[in-house]
This record gives sequence, C-alpha cells and structure tokens, in this order.
Amino acid sequence: MQDNSPNPIEKHFKSIHYPVSQFIRAQTTASAMLLLATLVALWWANSGYASTYQHLVHKPIGIILGDTNLQASLKHVINDGLMVIFFFMLGLEIKRELIAGDLADSQSRRMLVLCALGGMAFPALIYAALNWSQPSVVGWGIPMATDTAFALGVLMLVRKYIPTSLLAFIVGLAIVDDIGALLVIAVFYTDQISLLHFFSAVGLVLLLTMANLAGIRKPMFYILVGLFVWWFMLKSGVHATLAGVLIALTVPARPKDAPEKIINKAKDVIEEIRQDKPEIDVLSNKRHHQKVTALGEVAERASTPLRRWEDALELPVALIIVPLFALINAGIPINIAAIEESVLAPTGLGIILGLVLGKFIGISGASYLATRLNIGQLPVGMNFQHIIGVSFIAGIGFTMSTFIATLGFENQPENLLIAKMSIMLGSVVAAFLGALFLFANGKRSNKAKPASATE
Repeated sequence: MQDNSPNPIEKHFKSIHYPVSQFIRAQTTASAMLLLATLVALWWANSGYASTYQHLVHKPIGIILGDTNLQASLKHVINDGLMVIFFFMLGLEIKRELIAGDLADSQSRRMLVLCALGGMAFPALIYAALNWSQPSVVGWGIPMATDTAFALGVLMLVRKYIPTSLLAFIVGLAIVDDIGALLVIAVFYTDQISLLHFFSAVGLVLLLTMANLAGIRKPMFYILVGLFVWWFMLKSGVHATLAGVLIALTVPARPKDAPEKIINKAKDVIEEIRQDKPEIDVLSNKRHHQKVTALGEVAERASTPLRRWEDALELPVALIIVPLFALINAGIPINIAAIEESVLAPTGLGIILGLVLGKFIGISGASYLATRLNIGQLPVGMNFQHIIGVSFIAGIGFTMSTFIATLGFENQPENLLIAKMSIMLGSVVAAFLGALFLFANGKRSNKAKPASATE
C-alpha cells in the first residue's frame, strides 16, 4: 500500500500556498503589479540610470539563422508580439460576454453599448476640437479607451460603498469600449495595407472558423495557425494585435458533448473506480491510472476551450505581459516644464479633458438619455449616482490609451512624450474624482438608511 500522507515540507507549503494563491489571483494584485511597473518605469527614466532604461527599451533582440535576420527592439517585441496575447485574451472575454455575459441580454447590452459609444465619442470630439488642423489631431483615439485593470483596482478601493453589479458594469463597458478601440486601431491607425498578406490572414481566420464548426479543439492547431495569422497580419500593415482578437473569436465556446451525456459518462467512470479496490494506486496500477485519466477527460469534455484558455491566460497576462508593457512604455522624463507642457499643449489638454470630462459627459449623458427614453435600463442595485462615479473612473485610460498613442505618434516623438504624460495625469485625476464621488455617495447612502428605516 502506498503512503500518500504529505511530508512535513509539503504540509508547511500547503499552509502558505492557499493565501499566497488567493493574493496572486486577486484583482487588486493585478492592478498593483501594473501600478508598480509604471512607478518603476517612471523612477528609472528619471534617475541617474535613465540611459540604461533607454538602452533596454531599444535593445535589439531576435534570432539569426544563416542569412535570415529576425530582430526588433524589445519595445516592438512587447508591443507587437506579447501584446497580441493580451488582445487574444481580450477577444476571448468579448466572445464570452456576447454569448453568455451582460452583452447577451438585450436590455443590458443596449445600455452598455450606448454608454460606451458616448464614452468614446465625446473624448474624441473634445480632443479633435482642441487639435483641429494640427498634426497632433491624429491622436484623437487616445482618450477613447478605458483601462479595465486600473478601473477595477480603483473600484475595489471603494468596494463596500458600491453594489456588486457596478463591477460587472465597468467590465462590460470596458469590453464594448475595447471593441471600439480595436476598430479604431484597425481602420484609422494603419498607413498602408498589403492586400496579399491581409487576405492571407483573413483566409487563415476562416480556416480556424471552419475548424471550430468541425469540432476541432486541439490547442496546438489553433496556436500554429494563429502564429501564421499573426505573421501575415504583421506584414500586412494592419497592427498585429488585431490578429489576437480575430483568432480568439474562432475559439470553440461550447462543450464537446451534451451535458446529460457528460454527466452519465462521469457517473459510469466514478462507479467503476468505486468498485475497484479501496486503495487506488494511480502510480503503479496502470488500470487505476487510466480510470482517473478518463475522469479528467470527461471533465474536459464538459468544459469549453474558450473558458479554459481564458482562465489559463488570465494570470500571465495580468501579472507579466501588461506590467511589462507598462515598464517599457511608461518611462518618460518628468519635470515641471514637462507637466506644464502637457497641461497647456493642445495634445495634452485634449487628452486630459477627453479622459476626465469627455468620459463623464459621454457615459453619464448616454445613461440619462437611455433611461429617460426607455431604451435601456441600469443593472439591479445601481442608480444614476453610481453611473456618475463610474463615468469618471472610465477615464482611466492607461494601457490602451498608451498603446494607441504609440501608434498615432510613432513619427511625432515630442507629441508622444506629451501624450504619455497627459494620459497619466488625466487617469490619476479621473481615478481620484471617481473614487471620491463613489465614497462620498456611499457614506451618504449609509447614513440615510437608518433614518429611512425609522420612518
């Protein structure tokens, strides 16, 4: 008989594993990692080691095989390579929300879409009005975006003063917002398109779609074909991150077998295991190993590739990829002159006002009109005061706004620096106003409850 009792080291590890695991998986941890990476980048770029930071950002990496030389700067590898994984996971979230989330319900979908459209249109209009007829007008898409990780992190700070539905609302809002940002990137931030490469990528996406319909669920197939989709999209001139979203939309979202069939199969396997000897030895007994493996296969058939892959990517994206993006892109020189320029220059002023006022006017206004005209309704537990608070928090546009800025101002380095500084300033102001409003509103509501109860 095999002794399966844990040894002292294993017991000690288990005692610390659960709290550490819970901490790593917490939403606040992802936000904290993103904030930490941003602060490190800012310190590094403004310290005596600033030259080493610039050297790292522009360090060429890649491979050389004979006459083939595949090299790019670390910044391009992260922005055009690793960020594809971020957009892939974003695409998985979008597909899940459209099929079974808040976007699947018509009432919630209408409200989210209207609020998101308002939250994209007004920031873009404010920016365009302040930069009209100038080269910097190309940055009109920068204040449209919302950073989901930072927004959720701020909401978690005032968690006890807001309804749970508000967290789901900001996620749904950010997803619709991201769809708009992706369309803007694909349509307006592409200079030249190689139709041969573009249609090659589209053809492979159609192949993945047919594979989904044919019931193919092997991850390696989607990974290999997906790499070619990314490569053709990169060579086409359309930003390669769009490939991540397109590939995600082809991932199967339904279980392999019907739920009833899966349940019956699981019962049969469990019953076979129970009828075996009391001692199950999966190490030395091949039959026992096969039975337990069969149970795992049944469980896999009961789940969907979309959900499994989304869960598998959640931590690497939140704790590694997005912080790396912030570390490489957030390092800008900070001084009084730079801050003044960001506040006074049309580029900076357009971004700050777009993120703070544009998001507030667009989201709150769209919500007000939707409820007044009965074309949408707020989730249960939410009121218009919550919408006002979340409309400010939606002005936190760090990750996606910075990404769009790097595309729009690729040939305007001075405006890129101003844009990055303004994104940070605008996001901080938006976060502060939103958190303060929700906190004050929550305190006021809590004080009013006992009074109304006595009445």
